[in-house]
Amino acid sequence: MNPQKLECCKAARSVLLPVLVLTLVLTPLAARGAGGTFAPTGSLHTARYFHTATLLPSGEVLVAGGSDVNGSPLASAELYNAAKGAWGVTGSMATGRGEGFTATLLPNGEVLVAGGTDINGFCLDAAELYNPSTGRWTSTGSMNQPRCHHTATLLSNGNVLVAAGTTSYESATTSAELYNPTAGEWKTTGSLHAARQNGAATLLANGQVLLAGGINFNNGIESILTTTELYNPSSGVWSVTGSMISGIVNPASTLLGNNDVLIANAAQLYKPASASWTSTGPLPRTAGNPLRATLLPNGNVLASGTDCTYSGCGHVPSATCFLYTTSTNSWSVTGSMNQPRIDHTSTLLLNGKVLVAGGLDRTLSSGFTIVSSAELYTP
Repeated sequence: MNPQKLECCKAARSVLLPVLVLTLVLTPLAARGAGGTFAPTGSLHTARYFHTATLLPSGEVLVAGGSDVNGSPLASAELYNAAKGAWGVTGSMATGRGEGFTATLLPNGEVLVAGGTDINGFCLDAAELYNPSTGRWTSTGSMNQPRCHHTATLLSNGNVLVAAGTTSYESATTSAELYNPTAGEWKTTGSLHAARQNGAATLLANGQVLLAGGINFNNGIESILTTTELYNPSSGVWSVTGSMISGIVNPASTLLGNNDVLIANAAQLYKPASASWTSTGPLPRTAGNPLRATLLPNGNVLASGTDCTYSGCGHVPSATCFLYTTSTNSWSVTGSMNQPRIDHTSTLLLNGKVLVAGGLDRTLSSGFTIVSSAELYTP
């Protein structure tokens, strides 16, 4: 496998995928727990992980790209119909994107995908648009440089801010650029103070963008970052803000109703009013830290996809899920998924349920398994 491909995977979870086996088994019963219930729904046509999921204005969910059972990038895409609980195949992208790409819903209802890795693990500069009316993808302007493991944020003015990420082997970048949907063009904007990949960007209520967490490489040595920055769309300039209590790779970031930013897998809150970070209540230590976080209609947060990382556990995914209660700033265990999984997607539907789809499972004896199953969480 290409060294770039290995390093991207290492940055994502610091573990190689030794065995990839397609799973066809779905637990038949819903798993129940305090505060919520998971129940199986229709399975994906193609088992995948590292894919993206985007809620469309129609209420359907577009899943695109990711890696398949062989670890190869996928160009295929699917649509989930919540009313039918079933998936349908839609148009394929022109370019397969294995990991580290982004999908952003634009104001006109189209979806912009950008960057990611190709079959050799190299980062792409290509971008495409999905039109829900036709089910087709069309190429749009390419980014000014290849990048993967970056962030993409829809700004209040309708432009898309793409920031940081990896441009080549072990080369995190400080660069950022803006996509103009009207012109279909990219232009550079202010650079970050610190190069990083695998960070998280969150649009704040004041229109600025918070970029937190991630990792940098210096002479082959990984450094997990605690520094955070704010992007001001009016000036196109980044400024340093308060540092995290502890750094995290692939932050599970969510904007809460009170305008604080929750990093679920670091159990930390960013408070824009004071530009400072505080701890939440501790996560229940029944499993590792959750990798996905989804804001629920009641203002609480569902966190899923725990990856056991303590010595000897072998990065075995857990079905355990957590619930963050905003009013008490505390965590509790909620209903467990029917299928343990990581590197999946978690999407809030218009009916208030959460769709969890795809991902990876593994056992210590048989290695990694690609997941085609999907399930629904009812708060």
